[in-house]
Amino acid sequence: MPTTRITHGIFGRLGGVSPHPYESLNMSTSTGDSKQNVDTNIALAYNSLGIPIASLRTVTQVHGARTIATHTKQFRNNINADGLITKTPNTSLFMRFADCAPIMLYDPINHAIALGHAGWRGTLAGLASSIVATMKSTFGSKPDKLLAAIGPCITVNNYEVGQEVADLFHEAFEKTDDIIVYNNNSIRLDLIKANIHSLASSGVQSIETSNLCTSYNNNYFYSHRTEAKPSGRFGAVIYLP
Repeated sequence: MPTTRITHGIFGRLGGVSPHPYESLNMSTSTGDSKQNVDTNIALAYNSLGIPIASLRTVTQVHGARTIATHTKQFRNNINADGLITKTPNTSLFMRFADCAPIMLYDPINHAIALGHAGWRGTLAGLASSIVATMKSTFGSKPDKLLAAIGPCITVNNYEVGQEVADLFHEAFEKTDDIIVYNNNSIRLDLIKANIHSLASSGVQSIETSNLCTSYNNNYFYSHRTEAKPSGRFGAVIYLP
């Protein structure tokens, strides 16, 4: 995402204070780590980017397609949603991941940002399209001017799904030849291509991907599918100065 007007980062699992089995930069209490450890880890991440921790806005992620906007300091961080947008200066959007896809967007014309959490359920429900539509209706964003990036997530070679999930994607997507892959009696989901399709169908033309797999690179990223449970969650942040 080539711009100097925002700060953004996706963190791995190293460099934090959480003990086994969360070692070490775990950023979620959802699987049993202490709030003190998680708060320390988030502070370490924010300090590394020079972002004020008071700017943090987040949501309770529920694997859906709801996108909400944050405009004020009174924003409540426990709202159920998986997409978050803002054009309020000195605001950072923060979410947690362990195989699901981080989606970041920047509107260089209206100086607005977005962050999304897209697992298979959110992808199926249209989270990426929801973020674009909400930016358009809230800020007047033009989809073809948006800059989008999809961060590290589980990739197709390591993401086996059942026929029932494949059937849902066949119903929801017009073309699934490159989204649902049948190979050697297995069915695999390409989460990245599914979200690229959703973004492109919404009019987004500039889309970058990391192509890093959280399962294959489990030594660098948390992976819900690969690790013995419980696993931690890595963080993604995008900041509007």
